[in-house]
Amino acid sequence: MLEILTGVLQGLTEFLPISSSGHLVIISSLSSELDLNTNDIAFLHIGTLFSIVFFYRKRIFEIFVDLDTFIFYFKIILAGVIPAVLIGLLTPIQNFIDESPDLILITGASYLIFSLLLIFSGKINNSEALSIRDITVSQAFVIGIAQSIALLPGVSRSGVTLLTAIYLGVKKADAIYYSLLLGIPTIFGAWSLTFINDSFQVNTNIVLPTIVAMFTGLLAIRVLINFTTSSKLQYFGYYCLLLSVFCFITN
Repeated sequence: MLEILTGVLQGLTEFLPISSSGHLVIISSLSSELDLNTNDIAFLHIGTLFSIVFFYRKRIFEIFVDLDTFIFYFKIILAGVIPAVLIGLLTPIQNFIDESPDLILITGASYLIFSLLLIFSGKINNSEALSIRDITVSQAFVIGIAQSIALLPGVSRSGVTLLTAIYLGVKKADAIYYSLLLGIPTIFGAWSLTFINDSFQVNTNIVLPTIVAMFTGLLAIRVLINFTTSSKLQYFGYYCLLLSVFCFITN
């Protein structure tokens, strides 16, 4: 039962701007029965990766129909992925997260900062929004830098990239699409890196939660679209603020 709930939690929190990794840290601190390392979390993310592919399958297919379209998306996705890849490969952040005795405190601080970004997101002027085809390589790189911050638990990857894209002038629907599209190579790369670092070991107990995460992730994407397009992201900010307070109290 706990495994299924873990999958539901991962699927819902991966795409909603409330940080899936932050929730897993909190739950792990409260329950000795749930002991997830970075490898387990990476496997859970694979389930949500399939959610993205299935939900946007038609638009993703269109990327490969035309060479010019493929080259454009390749450039903006590559530029958006590079910062997180460099930080993941060149810094000991994975070991820092796994071994830090103050992980719950780090998570609380991350939630606090991210909650403020969400709460004030309604003040972002998005009246003259750009389409995804208007995103430049330099803008994609800035979004990628923002994505690298989400390596810390408590900062939502989908949320921080979405907010950055909107701030740069990308219209909300396309900002969501690019944010989630950027997640495909990022999630796959993170999983591959942790899988290799853990000598290709697989925790069989994480397979069922990963499947559950895929299906609940589809629901979360729809909720994210509805809340973003109706300018209600600040409600997630209040939720993250409560989580931040909880982390500080239980530290």
